[in-house]
Amino acid sequence: MQWEIQLDRAAATPLYRQVAEALAGMVRAGTLAPGQRLPTVRELAAALKVTRPTVHRAYRELQQRGVVEATVGRGTFVRGRPAGLPTPAAPTGGRGGLTPDRVLGDIQRFDDAAGHLNMAHAEPDRRLVPAAEFWDCFAELKEEAAAHMRYISPQGDPVLREELSRLLRERGVQAGPEEILVTSGVTQGMSLAARALARPGDRVAVEQPTYLGLLHILQAEGLQPVGIPLDDQGPRLDVLDRVIAQDRPRFFYTIATFHNPTGRSMSLARRRELLTLAGERGLTLVEDDIYHRLAYDGPPPPPLAGLDGGKGVIYLDGLSKAVLPGIRIGFAVAPPPLLERMASLRRAADLCGSSPLHRATATFLRRGVLGRHLRKVLPVYAARRDALLEALGESMPPEASWSAPQGGFCCWLALPPGMPAAELYLAALDAGILLAPGDVFLVEPDSRGHLRLCYGNMEESDIRRAVDRLGTLLHDLMEKRPSRPAPALDQAPLV
Repeated sequence: MQWEIQLDRAAATPLYRQVAEALAGMVRAGTLAPGQRLPTVRELAAALKVTRPTVHRAYRELQQRGVVEATVGRGTFVRGRPAGLPTPAAPTGGRGGLTPDRVLGDIQRFDDAAGHLNMAHAEPDRRLVPAAEFWDCFAELKEEAAAHMRYISPQGDPVLREELSRLLRERGVQAGPEEILVTSGVTQGMSLAARALARPGDRVAVEQPTYLGLLHILQAEGLQPVGIPLDDQGPRLDVLDRVIAQDRPRFFYTIATFHNPTGRSMSLARRRELLTLAGERGLTLVEDDIYHRLAYDGPPPPPLAGLDGGKGVIYLDGLSKAVLPGIRIGFAVAPPPLLERMASLRRAADLCGSSPLHRATATFLRRGVLGRHLRKVLPVYAARRDALLEALGESMPPEASWSAPQGGFCCWLALPPGMPAAELYLAALDAGILLAPGDVFLVEPDSRGHLRLCYGNMEESDIRRAVDRLGTLLHDLMEKRPSRPAPALDQAPLV
């Protein structure tokens, strides 16, 4: 094969990134097939007239993106596409196969799709996480390793709860170690809260839109979500008050700070009004505060659980978004009777967490790695947010609109009126861009199509490239749309 890669040596983009993107494009186009062996570093460097370190960095970049895999002694090969990738769902009426469960599963499967630009996953950049520092924390446990090879309380390791109590005080939430339940990520906290508060058939109030993982949990538990629309201050409390009277929801779930999927935050005034309304109506609030550490333009707003004593609030937080997704450490604070009920449900589900993992996390927090890590990565993520917003302004048609998040990893793109998300979604997938379709974040369909764009795990140049492609696709579809009907949403492939 002739390696005819055009390099712009005067461009701001480093040569190794140009080489990596060119090879990734060849994979997407099928010019490089799964399993095909790439030339050696020496061979490609000679062919492109670049240094060997340039090619080595390009190959390493492709490995990190899951495009290629290297085997010592054999070489570097294009990765095969994962088995069972999504295909267009057969129309079955309504949304067809487009459910939160299906989309969550497909996003995970697409994580390893070769050569794609992944804007579907709200996660930190795995290249930035302090993995080595966390691994070092296990060394401290070696002398007492046998003591950690046992079952622990369903509430979690007491030393870890001491460290989490300190973190909570920094957030303005007053909770001692005995008032904390360590969970397997915030997801388990949401599930335990839902099961502690409601029974199958009950109604639950949620923001519209809301986190698709919560909708999946409600569906699995047989609970009926009722959507509360958002305005620029937060959830519409007039609607919530009416829903409380009519539907008697068992609780209201909110992401008040750096909301997923919109990236917006509830105003301080609306937070206080919500607490007042909930107190007067006897409504429990479940506050998901997982994104608060990812604040780019100043301190995050105070949590509901830290205002007016936080009465009637189940508070959920974790370390997945800010630092280490893989360790699955979340934690919940709740009034004593509810915490006891959630701990009992935790015991019934999986007995308890992992003692070594909990104690290593406690060591990680005690050493102050979290604070040092955030000081390093927050400017990086803020720059990526800025790159996304700038690229949207340059590439999107005037009929589109989008949120301007002050933190977190999510941006909510509203498509031009009359443009279904399915059509752009399908075209973007064909162009190598993975997105999350907006419909699965909604309790009720919206008159306007949306996409959730995530930017945490992408470098600025990739963000600009993805949005530029997306803008081109959208302009093309808008020009062609009068002459051909849009595909039905339930025919769209899923990521």
